[in-house]
Amino acid sequence: MEFNHLQLYVSDLAAWHRRFVQIWGGYGTKLSPTDGRNGVLIYLGQVPLLITTPQSADDAAATYLGQHPAGIGDIAFRVKNLDSTLSQALTAGGKLLKPVQTDALGRGRWCQIQGWGSLRHTLVESDCPALWVPGQVAGPGPAIPNAGPAGLIAAIDHAVLNVPTGQLTAAITWYTQQLGFWPQQQFTIDTAWSGLRSQVLAHPNGGAQLPINEPSTANSQVQEFLDWNRGAGIQHVALHTSDILQTVHRLRQAGVTFLEVPDCYYADLSQRQGYRADPELEAAIARLKILVDWEPNQPQTRLLQTFTHPFLEIPTLFFELIQRQTLRINDSELRAEGFGERNFQALFEAIEQEQLKRGSLI
Repeated sequence: MEFNHLQLYVSDLAAWHRRFVQIWGGYGTKLSPTDGRNGVLIYLGQVPLLITTPQSADDAAATYLGQHPAGIGDIAFRVKNLDSTLSQALTAGGKLLKPVQTDALGRGRWCQIQGWGSLRHTLVESDCPALWVPGQVAGPGPAIPNAGPAGLIAAIDHAVLNVPTGQLTAAITWYTQQLGFWPQQQFTIDTAWSGLRSQVLAHPNGGAQLPINEPSTANSQVQEFLDWNRGAGIQHVALHTSDILQTVHRLRQAGVTFLEVPDCYYADLSQRQGYRADPELEAAIARLKILVDWEPNQPQTRLLQTFTHPFLEIPTLFFELIQRQTLRINDSELRAEGFGERNFQALFEAIEQEQLKRGSLI
């Protein structure tokens, strides 16, 4: 199971189109008028964003926006066998929202099931070598090379779901039983101010990864998200780039703003186990405010991350940019894995500084 595309439900289509096309440099293409959706398909590099607005009072976009602010209402997965995946979900108690449909041009089949809370999951089966999104007019993949600021974005690395206190175990059970995810890493983050609990889920037959967070304190950033989002939802999606330094540099030049990281974070890097001096890289990541992590026994491959500010005036949806460095040794390739456990603490503390500015952490 792999990520296929993201669907955002919004009320102001023009503003979101302008953000991702004019600022991020994405390529936009229209949806089929027979698809029953009012929106646009935008590619950030190779990642499809399906952005739609309500067409009726009771369609998916209207239902979502009736409860939540604009955000990601559908995480679509690409599956090898749609029938067996759907059968597993329904057998485990899943709810089918849209029945299996076949593309008129023979590009693939798809259906949609209910996810956790208001979240939906479109399941896509396609033999197209590039990602195909149901409803797109052109063939799979961006129609022209994407050379904008986001042009080096290659894939969705992971998506983070926030749930209320007490729902973490149930959400884990839902995704393991209905979609076959397996529990991986666990995190518990505590500071002098607040905390969270997190469980990473990964699919054994593909690259889809889904960390799920719940707050462990009433003033946690996760709780703040839940309050503003009016319930569970996708807090952020990590977009993998082949060159995070170039991507972030271009996005900053285009006007995208990122979360600030305190200077002490970079001063402390040399104290970590397995530290390997790289003055040029360290200067670049400090200038661009990028977080860096590595496994002590594999410091040659580093995990590089940074996070945009929320897209709205409220602390809800944002994007992460991530690069997993690789190293080839003989016929083997080493790749940075995990989610940056040490970065997780630093990120949490950095977001707390934003909470303090908003007065929501006291």
